[in-house]
Amino acid sequence: MGGIVKSAKKVFKAVRVFNFLKNINPFVALGVFAVGWLFMRSQKPDVPDFGTNDFEETERGILVNKQSNNASIPVVYGERLIGGTRVFIETSGTDNEFLYIALVLSEGEINSIEEIRVDEKVVTFDGALTDNTQRSVASSDSNFYKDAVSYITIEPHFGSDGQSASSLLSGLSSWGSNHKLSGICYLALKFRWNADIFGGVPIVQAKIKGKKVVTLDASLNESSATFSTNPAFCLLDYLRNERYGKGIATANIDLQSFRDASQVCVTQVTPFSGGSDINIFDTNAVIDTSRKVIDNVRDILRGCRGYLPYVQGKYRLVIETTGTASVSLGEDDIIGGYSLASPTKNSKYNRVIATFINPDRNFQADQITFPPTDDSSLPSADRHATMKAADGNFLLEGKFDFKTITSPYQAEEMAEIILRRSRESLGLNITCGFKAYELHIGDICSVTLSSLGFSNKNFRVLSMVFNEDYTISLTLVEHQDSFYSFATKGQVSSTPSTTLPNPFVIQPPASITLSDELIEYADGVVLTRLNILVGASTDKFVQYYQVEAKKATESDFKIISSGTQLNHEFINVVDDITYDVRVKAINSLGVSSSYISASRKIIGATETPADVDDLSISMVGSNQMELSWTPVADLDISWYEVRFQNVTSGATWNSSTPLAKVVRRKSNSLVVNAITGSFCIKAVDKLGNSSANASIVATNISGLQNYVRTQTFQE
Repeated sequence: MGGIVKSAKKVFKAVRVFNFLKNINPFVALGVFAVGWLFMRSQKPDVPDFGTNDFEETERGILVNKQSNNASIPVVYGERLIGGTRVFIETSGTDNEFLYIALVLSEGEINSIEEIRVDEKVVTFDGALTDNTQRSVASSDSNFYKDAVSYITIEPHFGSDGQSASSLLSGLSSWGSNHKLSGICYLALKFRWNADIFGGVPIVQAKIKGKKVVTLDASLNESSATFSTNPAFCLLDYLRNERYGKGIATANIDLQSFRDASQVCVTQVTPFSGGSDINIFDTNAVIDTSRKVIDNVRDILRGCRGYLPYVQGKYRLVIETTGTASVSLGEDDIIGGYSLASPTKNSKYNRVIATFINPDRNFQADQITFPPTDDSSLPSADRHATMKAADGNFLLEGKFDFKTITSPYQAEEMAEIILRRSRESLGLNITCGFKAYELHIGDICSVTLSSLGFSNKNFRVLSMVFNEDYTISLTLVEHQDSFYSFATKGQVSSTPSTTLPNPFVIQPPASITLSDELIEYADGVVLTRLNILVGASTDKFVQYYQVEAKKATESDFKIISSGTQLNHEFINVVDDITYDVRVKAINSLGVSSSYISASRKIIGATETPADVDDLSISMVGSNQMELSWTPVADLDISWYEVRFQNVTSGATWNSSTPLAKVVRRKSNSLVVNAITGSFCIKAVDKLGNSSANASIVATNISGLQNYVRTQTFQE
């Protein structure tokens, strides 16, 4: 197997997406354009309210190893576990003993690689995973270091623009010194084959601290690129980057707003009583560069309650949080009428489920609910039952996805704010004169309107539309500081309450049962077959089972069967030999469970034949009689042995004299001369084993001469 990246520049070029801000008139855009976590019209969070199945599938896909030379390359902000794309794979050595892989992880330059997992097992290396440095498996690693042999060698490349080519891969015919993959974080990997360690091409995952980004100090001076989970600085990087982002010029970005937003994000809060303080907002995201830029921007904004309005030729970042009114609008400023919208059943919730990425669940999607399932610690008014009763006992449930959040406490806070805003916020539409020109989307303004009883009531600006008569139509939503005062939560259990399955933890088969039997082919050949019955795994994502077997005296297992069925066969096993059998379950991602094993000594033809049943005698004419019986089911029967003893009672097999051999497995009768005495019969197999017990029948025919003779009947 082999393949090569023909040109790093071509192969690893980030997928360009359409220009979502191109050619927007700044003045018009001020009125109609702002990317944010809120819908302009519905006042609901700007996330689909249709469940999380697509989101969960997407996040599971992040951990998969794909194989491609033109796939888009993600950007990782913060810390995430990621699979990657195999862009190069080649084998070498005797019998292709060595497997080489170049696994692209993300855009670079990243900060560090914290952990490597192979086939769901954390690998311990003989040193830190530093940039452009080869490491082998440490001798303490019992999974991948056996018999003084390291079965994995790794060489990380963090993705600097000037990184050198991999020395681990450079000795291969298809990889040269020009294959530097500049600006791309990737792993060069070498695996040594061992059937007991690897069931196929290994699945590799890396936990990384992702893209280094520029930060801003109080004077708006830019730092050297460094690791950051601050949503403001991650968004700034994405907007300005020409390779994988939008490529917006710095002159078109309000840097002060990004600096101010960054300070909001690092506000320290206590997640639970006794817990260490955390930032109120962090971004830990895997950005899919094949998506539209605007969609990725929304994901980042959603995780920090952000707005991105275009104001006077610059993009401005605003975080929805506590604050005071920057502009006061009175009755003299409001032109024409107004419309007021109160929360209705169609716009409010009494339960909100937030889906986030949980590091404790292998960085897969998890859910948290507000109010929590056990809401007894909350004030009565905040409990689900109370709110549901107020809503006519209708369950008003919303489900929202937060792709950049990895903290259950941050996710729960988002769920709480969504619920409270949906129930308690008024919407107001007004048209104003020139004073409203001082406002920007995301700003807080106060409104005094006596007809509604408003006196300096605070609202947040959701949209602004400039009219031909130079008035401005404003869409406002009520602002309450109390929504954004982070409340210490109950501690989340370390054992997730969700039942979402982890596709990288596969439940093994429930059991394995072995038996053997003789089988006969059409040509009469009889062989021994080992039957393997697999008990189904409880994992619903299992795609098939792989059955392996070997003689107990052998060292290597061989695959003898694979498929969805539970019954498997191993044909032509050797009698009187012990076989070891193991089975594992495999899902659609190629992830395997642990093995379950069993052993069996093959009986086959060595088993004693069954006893002959229902031996009987009937007369044939005046001087002959027929012995009849039911043939035994054993497939390896060679003949039936018949014996005679001239007594009518008390006859035994050992005291009887051989009379005849009937050489045919399916024979069921023998004609002999009529005689008084007892007849015995046993079945005999090809190895000379006979039935354990004889079938005996006696007859008394007077007037006939007693005799004994031995004869063989070949039928």
